[in-house]
Amino acid sequence: MMFTTSKKRRPLNDRDRESHLPIRRRCADPHASGRAIRMNSTYLELVDGLYSNRGGMSAVGIFGVSAAVFMINSFVHTAIARYLNPDWDRHDEFEMMFATILCSILFSLLIAGVVAFNKKIGEWFRYTHYPMRFNRCNRMVYVFRGDDTVLEASWDDVYFSLLVNNNIAGVHTFGICGLVLKNEHTVEEMFGFGYVSTCRDYCLRHWEFIRRYMEEGPQSVIDAPGFEFCLPIADKRETLYQGWIALVSRDASNPILKWFMSPFHVFFFIGRLVHRATSKVPLWPADVEAACRIAPSDPYVRDSSTNPKGYR
Repeated sequence: MMFTTSKKRRPLNDRDRESHLPIRRRCADPHASGRAIRMNSTYLELVDGLYSNRGGMSAVGIFGVSAAVFMINSFVHTAIARYLNPDWDRHDEFEMMFATILCSILFSLLIAGVVAFNKKIGEWFRYTHYPMRFNRCNRMVYVFRGDDTVLEASWDDVYFSLLVNNNIAGVHTFGICGLVLKNEHTVEEMFGFGYVSTCRDYCLRHWEFIRRYMEEGPQSVIDAPGFEFCLPIADKRETLYQGWIALVSRDASNPILKWFMSPFHVFFFIGRLVHRATSKVPLWPADVEAACRIAPSDPYVRDSSTNPKGYR
């Protein structure tokens, strides 16, 4: 899924049933996995799974657009140079003009295609991220879709399941998904949580962080690992420093991989800047905000204002 949700009606299959995650059963020790944007006694807000990697496809798009612009400029420059050359006898004028116009149109279409593709996948001219809220007071889940709408589903009615993604180079990745059912046999819509790992247990720990918050309250997860700080992107764009940290954080614990990936990080960071410049900050609709009011004296408010200095 390129966005948080996927509207694709399908049958509830055996894998969904085998990987079902009951909301009232503990399955692991909770871990926030660095995905929390803010938490309080009313709701927990998390980021989407692609947030850390945003910029990669933008960087590829920038390369494609730059190459197309360079080619158009080369064709036009060559045509102008030919016309300004007093020794040109113009015997091939039609062929040259036809080739210049045709190639310019083709590369212009390539530019339009790259822009449209990056818009479709949410990298350009969309949103900086796609959050989801878990409201424990009214037991609702709110998921910010990529089409400017919000999915609203009852926590008690969502069918949660461990998602096993495709095998890539012999490696499976795991995630958590919520299935909104049309009936007991049919999935109407699916939304993915903002955490994916090659380790099944890590995914279950992230699920337990959310499940325990909803079922046992914020006091049960306030000291959970991975919740030392909140992502400072609530109602605002990330800073350049925060964007860089988000890109390199996955490789930070491995010095060799960090060194190897450094050129790619720089390349992706350029794409992330374009994503940041062309995207809007997501704002929840008024009815969602009304349902998520926070008590003035709430002792469990955690957001970027409670972060360590330098990451607010």
